[in-house]
Amino acid sequence: MPKTPLLAAFLLTVFSGAASGASYGDTSPIYAGGGAGRMQFNADCGGPRQCKGQDNGSGKLFAGFNFAPFSVWQGSELTSSVELVGYRGGKAGLGRRGAASFRGAGLSYRISSRETDTVSVHARAGLARLSGKFDGASSASTGVTGGVGMAYALDKHLSLTADYDLLRAGFGALARTHVHLLTLGAAYKF
Repeated sequence: MPKTPLLAAFLLTVFSGAASGASYGDTSPIYAGGGAGRMQFNADCGGPRQCKGQDNGSGKLFAGFNFAPFSVWQGSELTSSVELVGYRGGKAGLGRRGAASFRGAGLSYRISSRETDTVSVHARAGLARLSGKFDGASSASTGVTGGVGMAYALDKHLSLTADYDLLRAGFGALARTHVHLLTLGAAYKF
């Protein structure tokens, strides 16, 4: 398959998004934020039962670039963006199996739908490289991520966010790991 049309389409998308910065009024297409919350950890530990644990000391930081907004139906506005996300999971006790924790970074594609002047909903999908500790042993893997969320704009720059992220990876003896991360936070559009 020729790479030239694919590269041209990618560059056109990037430059059309960058050139449309003027359509954001006096805000930039760049945004950043973070959130703290609760992590639930489910893993296949071998045997008939899964290892499960949770903690309240998890969080994420993110930064992204919005491409040009477009309208699909009257009264709504869709915006696609690319996000870099950093994750940190606190220590989740897994009973007799010890404890597990993780941290990592990922790249996601996000689509947002602004429903009113203050409320928007979004979904994201991507890949993340996570490194984890399970029962004292460390390992790392790359897995898929996905999530949904909503934002409430306080003004044109600052918004409150609520997000749910699902991270899938494997950490050594925990071959199939699902991390559910629920965060509340804030985002700032520059």
